[in-house]
Amino acid sequence: MEVPRRPEMFDFHGVSILNVITDNWDNIQNFKARPDDILISTYPKAGTTWISYIIDLLYFENMDPDRQTSIPLHERVPFLEISVPSQPLG
Repeated sequence: MEVPRRPEMFDFHGVSILNVITDNWDNIQNFKARPDDILISTYPKAGTTWISYIIDLLYFENMDPDRQTSIPLHERVPFLEISVPSQPLG
């Protein structure tokens, strides 16, 4: 069995980064936050998922109690820098 290769990193404005992030760079550069937006900024492997989950629980605590089980976290708290094509619901 062949092990998949890791994505190759390249230099982007002095930072080693993957193209999955830079492919969406125009949208990142043109992002306009709304007054009610919450922007989460963390270092990689520093608890981003936990912080996102906690913020979602605090912000939407009085909404549908099934929210945490019916909507995946990456849809409730999307990553600004990663562009993922829509998946058909199956």
